[in-house]
Amino acid sequence: MRTRRGGLSRTAAAVAALTMVAGLAAGCSGGDDDASSGTPEESPTAASPTPSEEPEVEGYLPVPDGVDLTEPGTRLKLKDSAVAAWQPRQDVVGVVEVAVTRIDETTVQASLAGFDLDAEEQRSTPYFVKVKVTNVGDTDLGARQLPIYFLDTRGVLVAPTGVARDFKACPGGVLPGTFAPGEQAMSCLIFLVPEGQELQAITFRPPDGVVPVSWRGAVTTPKSGAAKAGRAKQSATSQ
Repeated sequence: MRTRRGGLSRTAAAVAALTMVAGLAAGCSGGDDDASSGTPEESPTAASPTPSEEPEVEGYLPVPDGVDLTEPGTRLKLKDSAVAAWQPRQDVVGVVEVAVTRIDETTVQASLAGFDLDAEEQRSTPYFVKVKVTNVGDTDLGARQLPIYFLDTRGVLVAPTGVARDFKACPGGVLPGTFAPGEQAMSCLIFLVPEGQELQAITFRPPDGVVPVSWRGAVTTPKSGAAKAGRAKQSATSQ
């Protein structure tokens, strides 16, 4: 740099001339300067990593305008609501507002004596999980199974056991035959949890790669009257 500055001082006239030429060139090439100065402003749009990442967090599936999905990974207490989406089929997106309202732990002998269970299921611990659900999407979700799972202490997901909606101790399992947008229902899911395992959380499983919403809370016992009525009805229908 010292050599460069020394050379410039010996040619002051040349520098002045060059400065005038540069000034004229700058005036003529204003469009080029504008383009170069605009490049940093356009880089977020060109790269666009931020907009493309947002749907993965809040809009992992297309939902109706005005519907905001609960942030993936949110941990809720019993009776707290979440808005979540899943794909029952490739061409169907279900969007629901759902709350886990109660978690009951019972026994096969007390509540499921009339069921045809194999040896492993006979040793399991049944959990009755009650949920309140509202269809906030634009698709009829009649007879659909909600993607709600029992996460046990091993970190293993236990799927619900299919039970008819007329089982009084825990009616439901699937949504009503017709469940149009705006409709609300109460449902109950039965989980047969392997022997020795306990509850870690109840989860709503969205598409792969999206962290589920989960509920945690006190585990209670089912009302004795409902359990007896359910057991009696199931025993009667199995005879």
